[in-house]
Amino acid sequence: MALVKMSRLLILLTLLSGFACAFREPQDDEPATLVEADLVIENAKIFTSNSEQTWAEAVAISDGEFVYVGDDEGVKAIQAAMNLDLQGRMVLPGLIDGHAHPGYVNVENFGEVLGETKEALLASVKAYADRHPEKRWLRLCCWPTAMFVDGGRGPRKEVLDAVVPDRLVWFESETAHDFWLNSKALMELQVDKTTPDPKPGLAMYARDEQGNPTGWIKEGAGVQHFAEHFALTDPSQIQRHKDAVAKILEVMSGHGLTAIFDAGNKGYGDHVYSVIASLEREGRLPLRYYGTYQIFTPERAENAIAEVKRYRREYGGSLLRFNSVKVFMDGISANQSASYTQPYLGSGIATEPLLSTEELTALLLSLHEEQLDLMVHSIGDRAIKTVLDAVEAAKATVLGPFYPRVTVAHLALIDPADIDRIKTLEVIANFSPWWFGVENSPVVRNLLGPERYDAMYPARTVFDTGARVTFSSDEWWGGDMLPTYISPYLGIQTGHTRQYPKEWWQSENGDIRAPAAERLELEQLLAGYTRNGAYQLRLEDTLGAIEVGKAADFVVLEEDLFQIDPHAIWTLQPSLVVMQGQIMHGALPE
Repeated sequence: MALVKMSRLLILLTLLSGFACAFREPQDDEPATLVEADLVIENAKIFTSNSEQTWAEAVAISDGEFVYVGDDEGVKAIQAAMNLDLQGRMVLPGLIDGHAHPGYVNVENFGEVLGETKEALLASVKAYADRHPEKRWLRLCCWPTAMFVDGGRGPRKEVLDAVVPDRLVWFESETAHDFWLNSKALMELQVDKTTPDPKPGLAMYARDEQGNPTGWIKEGAGVQHFAEHFALTDPSQIQRHKDAVAKILEVMSGHGLTAIFDAGNKGYGDHVYSVIASLEREGRLPLRYYGTYQIFTPERAENAIAEVKRYRREYGGSLLRFNSVKVFMDGISANQSASYTQPYLGSGIATEPLLSTEELTALLLSLHEEQLDLMVHSIGDRAIKTVLDAVEAAKATVLGPFYPRVTVAHLALIDPADIDRIKTLEVIANFSPWWFGVENSPVVRNLLGPERYDAMYPARTVFDTGARVTFSSDEWWGGDMLPTYISPYLGIQTGHTRQYPKEWWQSENGDIRAPAAERLELEQLLAGYTRNGAYQLRLEDTLGAIEVGKAADFVVLEEDLFQIDPHAIWTLQPSLVVMQGQIMHGALPE
């Protein structure tokens, strides 16, 4: 429900909030002070995410903040404009997604092609081209990695040329991390034998034995062309994008998310953040939104800080803020652009990180001077080690406290020698726990081998070191399943079980992703989605826990998260979502 459509109860609470008194802790030699509040909630099962007071029964809210958190007996001393008996319902703090891409939803305008075999897929490409003679670029999706990648060899331009020789074809893979172009498209982009790779092995143009581009393009080498060649100019597409973003943000808010970190938009930053800013001006931004500037080719690091500061000036508001730079230190395993210390099996490819230790150290020192944070995409153990080495070097250079909070996202494989360094260097580890189920495709297992594959996503081990761990969805193109993929409850369930929902199982008993010992406790998952997420966004003084003095962000669940079948957690949907004392979704129970 949009902010401009607040319920009658919300309006009443807002009007009454001006009469509330501040809460004062009683001294040892005096009785408890009688407090006035807008709302008292009692008889609830409240997980506070406050490590000093994990559970409570009652809260009082005044002026959008918690002024009392404790038991039902203690709340009786508070006079409230409204009292609410939750009859044992569960209450959680507002949730935080530490790595999301809601602003990118429907930026892409793909033509969908389908086929279970190479021949069928290519026939679908030809049919789409024939149906759309008016399109200059045929921007298509999605080709399966397993169908066209074998070892170090990938899709070839000649295959597309045989189907569509005289049109510009840009064919996105199912992973959205690599692309397949025909010869005419390569000529349009002026990519030939002499064109340098932005980062060899990572952001690159695959080449044949003579050095000619094959048509297979990976990561930033392709992404760098998006905003220029696929700019959003059609008014209907622009409106479609804005409507989709507004809708998905309402879905995220409806799940109980009250703050998110947008990890970037593939060069469409100005377009996306102008949309988010317009939603805030229209009263339709239902959560706190933290944007960034992406570095997906090395040269973008030169302008990153200036661009983040420009975003802040041009688009920033009370809800839309910019405090961080994002860098892709590597890609993904399926296209062999993730950076591991050991080569990929079958191809022998060993990919270097996007930035060297020295280059990333220099960026960190610049971020320190400008008081900005850093988010890093790192899949492989070599990329992660490079990040840790750079943080260590930067901290050793700085006299006094080091400003940047460095968050490393994904952490698919971590060298055991680097596990404790995450905590020691105060790096924040961000996982997308809904990825922790068993993958249907064998591509990554075959490239890494069973030993490395079965050591992936060691979230429990990292958490148990005492490092700060946050959680996220990292999804933007899930189609009809997108509302499910971005749900924190899917993340909580899969992080807890290391199994996908039963409805997705490919076998009778379902597969548990190894190592099973990496299953997370529910309390750990909630900490990552609340107080640790708040720390990542520098909101720990105001968000992340239900405690006195913090913003009244909370979620009411009809079922007890700790008591229901763990395989049903993903189906949870809040009956009430409140942000800073305002009802965002649902209604107060009668």
